[in-house]
Amino acid sequence: MIRSFLLGVICLLVVGCATTKSVKKGYQLNEATDKGVFVASISYQGGYSGYSIRFSASNGQSSGQIEFGKGMSLIPIPPKGDYSHIGRKGQLYVVELPAGDYTVFGWQVASGYATTKPQMPISINFKVQPGKATYIGNFDFVQTSGLGLTVTGVEVNYTEQSNIDLEVLKRRFPNINVSDVIMGIKPSFSMEGIGGENSTSWNMPMVIM
Repeated sequence: MIRSFLLGVICLLVVGCATTKSVKKGYQLNEATDKGVFVASISYQGGYSGYSIRFSASNGQSSGQIEFGKGMSLIPIPPKGDYSHIGRKGQLYVVELPAGDYTVFGWQVASGYATTKPQMPISINFKVQPGKATYIGNFDFVQTSGLGLTVTGVEVNYTEQSNIDLEVLKRRFPNINVSDVIMGIKPSFSMEGIGGENSTSWNMPMVIM
């Protein structure tokens, strides 16, 4: 039982390891393949936690998530991210996927032993085209409640911020031509509070004496 408890704690400490990673800096798009990329950013205002966006293929054959930060860390030091030069906490993601239709169906905040999710479904559709890059926008998490260092409530705003994000794309991924990026979100688009109200659940480890 003690061994099972320790394994559970280790699993919590590395929460977020199953997230989908960005492509490497030297990545090049190739129209001869059946894959493309989507470009999106995650930012947050509030306490350090693991902020993630979840997506799935419309055919139901695959799903994934992008996450900024960690839900459980020994020392809660926020990563530098891509926007520290403008006083913003967050990161840009460039994720390679098979060509097809996808949907952002949810978000999550992992904060210590607390997990916060939206109560209403989300449906943000985007398309990945072979050998192309599609920008789908920014997801900004704004903390609305907490318990000590634990984030227990957020509002998630979805906006078009290509003027900021594509500058980061140009700097971090020089082989992707910004002028060729497809806009998967309307100019100046803004939607506040996607997913509506949220609920928090607690997953406290059982201590065996």
